Amino acid sequence: MVREVISSDIYVVCSITSLFLILITKTLYKRHFLDFLSFLGNSNYLKIYLNQNKFFTLFNLILFLNLCLNCVAFIYIYSSELKINLVISVKTFLILFGLIGFYLIAKICVKLFLGYVFNMDKEMSILIFQQISSLNFVGLILLPINSILVFTFKFDSVAINTCIVVVISVVVFGMIKTIQSNLKLILANFLYFILYICTLEIGPYILFYDYLNVPNYL
Repeated sequence: MVREVISSDIYVVCSITSLFLILITKTLYKRHFLDFLSFLGNSNYLKIYLNQNKFFTLFNLILFLNLCLNCVAFIYIYSSELKINLVISVKTFLILFGLIGFYLIAKICVKLFLGYVFNMDKEMSILIFQQISSLNFVGLILLPINSILVFTFKFDSVAINTCIVVVISVVVFGMIKTIQSNLKLILANFLYFILYICTLEIGPYILFYDYLNVPNYL
């Protein structure tokens, strides 16, 4: 009973904070935010904002914080499905939040470095912008998903797995759009692309999953 109460409190705080971040974004960047909502539906967003070639903006930063916040909440939810004894505490929350943020920022830095080394700064900047947009969009849809799983379906196993499929589908769809937009570049550097996918996109998630299964890891 105590665990359920603490869990609900955590998700309430996450939901309110996430709504607050989204409200700030919509207030400060109304036109930009409305365009962003159609990110997956059409390519207008990328055509409009890609030319600005800026991904380190306050708009993306706020949505990035929202992404990390909802990812932590989703990890808590999924850990209940995997029967993982994930300690629900402020310390654990901050550790997970920091790990997610550090990993995503580190990926961006590595990509910028690779772009500099291989003289592909412009192409890598475009790739980073597209991926950041995809991830931030995932952060938006995770808010209603987390709320539904916690407050409506009460951590129901079928609902959790269904939502996981939805989230993965959105991520994959975003990756497909990114690949389509950079198909010539990828084909010209196919071996490097495969190494990149295995090293930076797939490998870290496998390691993180193994890390979660280590007893008393947090």
